[in-house]
Amino acid sequence: MIFPYTASRRVALRAATAAEQAEFFRTILRTGIESVRPTAPRAAPVSKRVQAAFHVLKRNSGEVMGFSLIFDQDQAGHIRCGTYLDPRRARLGVGSEAVGLTINYAFAAFNVDRVITETTEASFGSFGVTKGDERIRNVLREHLYFRGQFWDLHGFSVDRAQWMEDREAIALELDPVAEGGGRPDTG
Repeated sequence: MIFPYTASRRVALRAATAAEQAEFFRTILRTGIESVRPTAPRAAPVSKRVQAAFHVLKRNSGEVMGFSLIFDQDQAGHIRCGTYLDPRRARLGVGSEAVGLTINYAFAAFNVDRVITETTEASFGSFGVTKGDERIRNVLREHLYFRGQFWDLHGFSVDRAQWMEDREAIALELDPVAEGGGRPDTG
């Protein structure tokens, strides 16, 4: 069993309402974090395919740094996640904590075998990733256009078995209570 942690040492996730989710999508489009991709005529907009949405907060102050989404669960047992942080509010490495919490929550809350996420070089610093990082599973060259240029889209994924294998180290990193010994039994 995977415990659905919603806090780490520096980050907390707080559930978002449907109205707040609509603001998330406006923010994505307004800031150019993500571009709108053409979809098939019958494809539902991403806002209709979201399984969970969270505000990403600074744990010590409650300040909102951005948001995180879990979406597009498919029949193959895969689900996607996306974490969008304001670079002025998020310090180096905070993004990786937010992504870790989101991935862990996806495995804890949904019957999926793989969690997939994607990013561009514009976000590498926030997530502790560098070009050539061994965790990058695939690269779609010049796949997105924003901020006046084409960007490569870098894909990452983690399988449930891999997450379970590493869960003790992950749990200690994600669970702020663990250092004090009060971590709940995760089976």
